[in-house]
Amino acid sequence: MTDRLSGAQWSQYWRNGTITTFHRRFADNYDGPVRDHWHGVLDRLPDGARVVDLATGNGALALIAAQYSYRRQRRFDVVGVDSADIDPATLFAGKGFARHLRSIRFLAQTPLEATSLPDGSQDLAMSQFGFEYADTGAAVAELARMLRAEGAIFAAMIHHADSAIIRQAKEGLQQVALCEQSGLHSTLRDLHERLHKLASQRKNPRQDARANALREAVNAQLAAIKAQSEPFEDPGQVVYYVENSMATFNSTATKGMAVEQKLTALRHVAAETEAYEQRMRDLISAALDGHQIAALCAALQGVGFEIEQDEPFEFEGVHFCHALTARRGG
Repeated sequence: MTDRLSGAQWSQYWRNGTITTFHRRFADNYDGPVRDHWHGVLDRLPDGARVVDLATGNGALALIAAQYSYRRQRRFDVVGVDSADIDPATLFAGKGFARHLRSIRFLAQTPLEATSLPDGSQDLAMSQFGFEYADTGAAVAELARMLRAEGAIFAAMIHHADSAIIRQAKEGLQQVALCEQSGLHSTLRDLHERLHKLASQRKNPRQDARANALREAVNAQLAAIKAQSEPFEDPGQVVYYVENSMATFNSTATKGMAVEQKLTALRHVAAETEAYEQRMRDLISAALDGHQIAALCAALQGVGFEIEQDEPFEFEGVHFCHALTARRGG
């Protein structure tokens, strides 16, 4: 299994309808100190500035810039660039912020290393958890090409290898391994098929030795999963796996469902778990350590940027990411 997601996989992910990759804390977009940070960057721009959000996803940062511009009457021209096949304005057409998304020009299936924006046209290139996924050399060269020669800004929040987010991602992989190695799905499939067979024969499943043995195996596997998940700080992936797998035995939820539909539901849980695993591997592989961030800073300096901010970003008491801001010329 490759550690990096394909463009098609990212396209499918963004079509799921989340504006950020944080489904709970930032479900409605970045707020609090994270948004304040970006407002501080936007404060530095002149009226009518041109802003590009690199690896925009579903337009989280581009939306922050567009809303800021509207509320402060700054007339920014905002572009969102992403290699995935995105269409945020259509996806969120029913949301209150949809009108701001419609003011943004989105360039889908466009890598940040080759944005197609005119030479020297942009005042700010910003990126939230996206720039680190690119080829560093090509991405820095593209910044140098499309940003104004004097006074333009590059600002990014970058996944750091030692951040709380990466620690959670690594724990998430441990949770996936625990679930997949438990054998729970194999036992549940066998139990579904056994119960279906007994029902077709009009036999009492409570009096069937094989069905009872499978039930006991499921209970033992669930107990083992629960015990082994206790050290996890946030066992959310385990909870998802167990609850959605066992939901296939919920008589109310599955009333009228054929056995194949129940098995399909189990396969869906397995597919979602695999997709989550791939996203966590992708995230971990994209994160930069201290040496890689230093190399990025050196590359930026090599094309005329002055590093203004190069430090950990703390959020809600944890190391959230790495904040990097650089100004070009003048």
